[in-house]
Amino acid sequence: MAPHLNDLQKMRDLILLHGALGASSEFDNLAPLLTDHFNVYQFDLTGHGKNSSEKSFSMDQFADDLKKYVEENGLIKPQLFGYSMGGYVGYTLAIIHPEILGDIMSLGTKLKWDPLIAKLETGKLDPDKIMEKVPKFGDYLNSIHLDWKSTMAKTRDLMNDLGNGAALTFNDFAKIQNRCYVGLSDQDEMVSCSETLDVQQAIPNSEFYTLPNSRHPLPQLDKQVLANKIIEFLG
Repeated sequence: MAPHLNDLQKMRDLILLHGALGASSEFDNLAPLLTDHFNVYQFDLTGHGKNSSEKSFSMDQFADDLKKYVEENGLIKPQLFGYSMGGYVGYTLAIIHPEILGDIMSLGTKLKWDPLIAKLETGKLDPDKIMEKVPKFGDYLNSIHLDWKSTMAKTRDLMNDLGNGAALTFNDFAKIQNRCYVGLSDQDEMVSCSETLDVQQAIPNSEFYTLPNSRHPLPQLDKQVLANKIIEFLG
């Protein structure tokens, strides 16, 4: 049975925010599992999905994207689920404008950055090598972006910036006033448990959680298990 209009008005607003090289369309299978509990919103950050842009990527730019989306849709302290980089964007906005968001839930967010980590991560972002070695991944990126190679190049620049001084510090995370749920898949091959716990402990009002039997890539997550966690924490 569909929710009554009055029930929709009482439900919390929830924004699903994609990660690096991701797009809002990646949540199309997750959103229907949440619509009985939330008014669900999803959108593409600058230069991702169907949102083409000549602008370079930065966390400040993405945080501004999120802020504008909240304001343009008339949302009042919406809940946020940020996957991977989407969580980093949420934390960045919470530091700059603590009044914009409600609770923040992240999953698989890379929280530690230095020159070596940036070098390792950007070394994976070569479109020619991807099409040579993992063409299915290239085809997938092409299916969700207007220009995936441009998106990848700008993501590479962003990661280099994070590794060379633009990343959030423990002092920055300590300023976050929002209630936060900092999560990690138990088989995540990209993000370490130690960096996740270190940042979670730096955020005053926060809780660590794990997503069982899951790796880092969003398409490989058990959507029902993830939906249950989102409902538990943000509902």
